[in-house]
Parts: sequence; structure tokens; C-alpha cells
Amino acid sequence: MRISKMPTDSWIDMVYKKEHRVFTTTYVGVKDSTTMSPTIASLLFLSLLLVPQLSTSYYTSHTRESRQFFIRSSDLARSSSTPATASCSSIASELNSNGKLPVVHRLSPCSPLNGAGRNSNPSPTDVFRRDAQRLRSLFAARSGVADSMAAAPAPAPAGVTIPTDGTPVTLAPGVLDYSVLVGYGTPAQQLPLALDTSVGISQIRCKPCASGAPSCDPAFDTSRSSTFTHVPCGSPDCRSNCSGSVCPLPFPVKGTVVQDVLTLIPSASVHDFTFGCVEAHSPGSRPFVGALDLSRDSRSLASRLASPGTPAFSYCLPQDPSSHGFLSVGGGRPEYSGGGVQHAPLVQNPAFPNMYFVDVVGMSLGGEELPIPRAALSANGTALDMGIRVNLLKPAVYAPLRDAFRRQMSQYPSAPAFEILDTCYNFTGLPEIDIPLVEIKFGNGESLVLHTFQMLYFVDPSAGPFSVACLGFAPLQSDSSPFSVIGALAQTSTEVVYDVAGGKVGFVPRSC
Repeated sequence: MRISKMPTDSWIDMVYKKEHRVFTTTYVGVKDSTTMSPTIASLLFLSLLLVPQLSTSYYTSHTRESRQFFIRSSDLARSSSTPATASCSSIASELNSNGKLPVVHRLSPCSPLNGAGRNSNPSPTDVFRRDAQRLRSLFAARSGVADSMAAAPAPAPAGVTIPTDGTPVTLAPGVLDYSVLVGYGTPAQQLPLALDTSVGISQIRCKPCASGAPSCDPAFDTSRSSTFTHVPCGSPDCRSNCSGSVCPLPFPVKGTVVQDVLTLIPSASVHDFTFGCVEAHSPGSRPFVGALDLSRDSRSLASRLASPGTPAFSYCLPQDPSSHGFLSVGGGRPEYSGGGVQHAPLVQNPAFPNMYFVDVVGMSLGGEELPIPRAALSANGTALDMGIRVNLLKPAVYAPLRDAFRRQMSQYPSAPAFEILDTCYNFTGLPEIDIPLVEIKFGNGESLVLHTFQMLYFVDPSAGPFSVACLGFAPLQSDSSPFSVIGALAQTSTEVVYDVAGGKVGFVPRSC
């Protein structure tokens, strides 16, 4: 099994042509006759008979230019045998052999945070509550700049917005969905850490537990590590105004800045890795062990392993919580220069120096250019963040997208607004669907086309495209919000490559 790239002419055949924006995906072995030869069609039909896991697909899909088409197929195939799946250990072994770490959703059967499968899918209310909590934390992390949210906000284009004010939470248990398993200390203690691209320092829950707290397992037991040391005040890795041999974390939680060995895979370790030992426990049902920092900060894992001529890191977030993606840090990858890769220029936002921002200059929908004010897009850049699920836009950017989508989707029955998502449709029972695709355009002339499952939020993802779905974009509270966000939804199934030294981010479609 190859995780990072689907084989050409497999049962899912994918063709990406930059100059024509053609991306074809077939889920039931019947492909558009203009793009498939009879020989390949016969092979795909034979593969359907031989490979049992294909039976879960019940629709065909193909993308032409700027639209994606879904055609309902027989539902009989849905009752066939359960797909065969690889074990969690075999997946980890294969990825580790290629220098990658498996990335899993916290609800994945392979995630230690899933409570042996006992945790249920979060409600949409929970998802959007966590998005708001995450956004407040990001907006509160500005560096020496007055909070622009204090200005009188302009009204959002729709009656529903995501709240961006309120109490920020520096450590937000359960907010981050995607994690990797890494080792801390000598000997290594295996712990699941959430991925974060903004926090500025990796954090992990350490023993002994906070006074009066219940058992804090899993947690890093510092007494079992022979290489554990404290970072003293005055060290370049200590950002607190203090004196003494122990540097406190500059957060409203109790913790200290420390160093130890970080083991990523058996053949790759980082000595004297700086992170924060925090006294925190998991309230309620949202487990939190820690966060692995991939930000621009000099203490991050990405900064420690960056080397000339190679991307700092890349990740691919799984589209389905039951599947897996990967994280690659500091490794050269030849497919980065392939024809299907699109790039976005990285830009600096001095108010948020740890975060990654790309230069977005325009958007289109179904090939129609959207009348978005350039200033609304270019001001402060657009953040990439995997901790926020949907895409959050300033009202002046969101309104043209929403209006165009409603106009191009007027033939379909609408559905009630869903939490912060105000543009929803009920595709249940329809024989076919035609979805205009969102294209995000960058300052270097390249662009990222989002496929349907990256731009629509499905209320019940297991039901497939012929169900209730909403446009996966929402307006921020005002145009004075610090920045817009490309969230995890738009990044799923795409390898996002952070070439920090080269000043760009690459997007490799259909990578996991």
C-alpha cells in the first residue's frame, strides 16, 4: 500500500492538468468516455469484481474545468462486505520506513485519544464552538499590536457569524483534532500530541499531576528520563522575564520550559528539544496530552529540523476520521516539483509572527471571477490553520462567494442554516449533482481548486454527497478581524508543503 500518492489508472483514476483545471475521480469504475480508453474501462470493471473494498462506493464523480459532477449509482453495492483495512501498526511501520509519521484524527480507531473507540462523533455545535474557541486564542496571540476587534465592527453579510471575541484559551483541550505519536525522554515515552502550526512552543502534560487533579495519564514522567533538563532564565529559549534556574511558561497555565530528547521515528531523534511541561488535566471527555509545535518560532520542531534545499515540513490531513494521513519533517520529497503541485507565496504578518500566512489575491466559483475587493484579501494575509475546521472569511470576501454560490445552486432545494453555515442544500434523493468549485488564487499566478469535500460541510459525512450539505465557509465578525483562515476542511486529502526557506507553500492534491 502506498499512502502518499494514488497509483495512476487504479480504481480511482486521477488526472490533474494545471492548464485546463481538469481533475477526474471515478468511484464506481465508470468514467467519462471522453477521458477513458476502452482498455482501462475494462480493467476498472474487472477490478470492481476482484476487489471487495470498492463496494462501498455508490456514485460516480468527475471534474471538468471548474465543476464537479456526481451521478448516483445503484445502492445495492452498499450492502456488500466490509472493506478490508490495514492494522494501525502496519500503517505506522510503512510510513516510518519512508520517514513519515502517521497523522490520525482524534476519533480514529488508531488514535490513543479515542478512548478505545468510545468517543462519539462531535456534534456540529461542538465543532463550531471549538472553532470559535480556537479563533479567539489565535486572535489573542498578536505580538505587541492593539486588538483591532476593539473597533466598531461592520455588520457581517449574513445574520450568523463565528464569534471572535470573548475569553481566549491558551491551552484549549480538545480543540485540535489531528495528532501524531512521538517519544519523549530517554528511554522514549510514547505520547500522542496534537499538531499545531501557531503556538510557538511544543507543550506536553507532565507528571506529577497538578495538585488536587485526578490521574493525568497519559503524561510525560520526567523522573523516568535520564536526559531531562530545565531551561534556566536568561536562556534564548526562555521568553519569560524571570531569574533563576527554572523558566516559567509565559502562559496563564502553570508550567516550565524544559528540554529532552524527542524521538519521531526509531531512526530520527532531536536532542535538547525545547518544550513546555504543563500541569493540565483533561476536563470532561476531551483528552489533551500536548501539542507538537510546527510554527515559525525558533523553538518549533520545524525550525529545529529545517535544512537548506528541503521543505521544513509537510502534512496530509485525512478526509475521513477513520483513515490516516502523514507528517514529514525536514525531508526532501521529489514529488514536490510534480506537475500537479500548486504553490502560494508565504507572507509575514508582524502581529502574528509564529503563524503561516499566504498571499491570496482573488477567488472564483465555477470559473466565475468573484468581485472581491483586493484590499480585503491582501490585508495581513490569509492564515493556514488546521485547528479550525471550516474556512473563515472577512465579510467583504465572504458575501460575493455566498451570493455566487446561491445563484449557481438555485436549482437545488435549500436546507435550513446550520449553526454558523448559512448556505445549505438538501441533495437527498437526487439522481445527480453539479457543484461549482471554489478556486483560491495566489499572488504568484498559481491557484488551489477545492474539490467538493473540501468546500462543502456535510452534516452526515457517512451519507456521501447525496445528503444535506452547507457551503464550508463562514463570515468573521467584521472586516476589521485580523485575518481570514483557510481551515482544515480545505486542506484535507492534500499534502501541504511548507517550504519556509523558499518562501512558499505547496499543495499536492489527493495525497492521502
